[in-house]
Amino acid sequence: MISLVKVSDVLAVTAQAAGRAPQTIDTQDDKATAYWAGRFNVSSEALFAAIQEVGPSVAAIRRHLNK
Repeated sequence: MISLVKVSDVLAVTAQAAGRAPQTIDTQDDKATAYWAGRFNVSSEALFAAIQEVGPSVAAIRRHLNK
């Protein structure tokens, strides 16, 4: 029997296996938010403000912050 999975799940597992960062920010994970705040060179508060405006997508936040 064939079991179907979402493409996003496959891409997430593939990215994790390759050591790449995920495509969305887990706001419940303090380590993840600290990582992305440092990566974007912004405060945690600025990161959360951006997430509230454009959502947790790394690409959307990058565009929003012009990084």
